[in-house]
Amino acid sequence: MTDQTPAENHLTEVWASLWRSNIHESEDDQSEFQARIPRMMAWLRELKERGSLVACGGGAWEEHAGGLTLLRAASYEEAKEMSDGNPMNEIGTSELMVWDVYFAALDVPRTFEPTAASA
Repeated sequence: MTDQTPAENHLTEVWASLWRSNIHESEDDQSEFQARIPRMMAWLRELKERGSLVACGGGAWEEHAGGLTLLRAASYEEAKEMSDGNPMNEIGTSELMVWDVYFAALDVPRTFEPTAASA
């Protein structure tokens, strides 16, 4: 993995892996989800040890369980490889979105140059 420290005039890129269960909530007894929790936690620990995990959490779409994992990656391919490792993909699907993060006082005017992924 490459250094993810942004240049002065670039936004920080974080990859959002959005997971959605294929199982409708009315049919879900949670056993399929719960059975994968130990492997999901191992996957998250591995991402953290690599320095690739920014944040993660569970949630829900309107009628399906869901989750969000924020990843540091040098490319779409690297982020996809990490996202594809989520054991919950066995009962759902993940989609990737690059997120250009701006951490700063928004009242300070600043010009930014687009990064490769956002250009």
